[in-house]
Amino acid sequence: MRGSLGSAATFYKNNFFNATTIAANASSGDANTMYGRENFAIFAAGIANKTGYNFEFARGKFIVQPNFLISYTYLNTFDYINAAGVKIDSNPLNALQLAPGIKFIGNTKSGWQPYLAVNMVWNILDESKVTANDTRLPEMSIDPYIEYGVGVQKRWAESYTAYIQAMIHSGGRNGVSLTGGLRWKVGKKK
Repeated sequence: MRGSLGSAATFYKNNFFNATTIAANASSGDANTMYGRENFAIFAAGIANKTGYNFEFARGKFIVQPNFLISYTYLNTFDYINAAGVKIDSNPLNALQLAPGIKFIGNTKSGWQPYLAVNMVWNILDESKVTANDTRLPEMSIDPYIEYGVGVQKRWAESYTAYIQAMIHSGGRNGVSLTGGLRWKVGKKK
């Protein structure tokens, strides 16, 4: 069972942009182990802000976009007794993430915008105290890492933008993430 609620807003002024997202999520999880079935509850909430500026070259055919993301996440797995009878106590996680980056964007005549992106990600305040029957479990923080990759987006009808991207993570986090989405602009055109 899961419930989520969130909101996002993006503001533009010439070539400057600022986007803020706020979200909260409550869920119940269950796991099947060799000892039996476990049930636990999780609550998460966060806020993120990304700001940047688009430097245009060749009459807008090429854009260099330095940007900065800062986010805060609160995550609490409520204390529970697992299927083996072990009492799991978990202090809430308070994580702060800083991610400066740069994106190189091309504008084609057909409206497609291919891009390359590079970000450096630092996670600070990302440790929590978890004990099992009063025995402290090892910390699981994430060391700084670099993410880089490619993507493409397309805007149509002045209100919709669809995108897909692939990012490679190296350092404190390794792997590949694939994301995609659709943005719908609401409000009056000025």
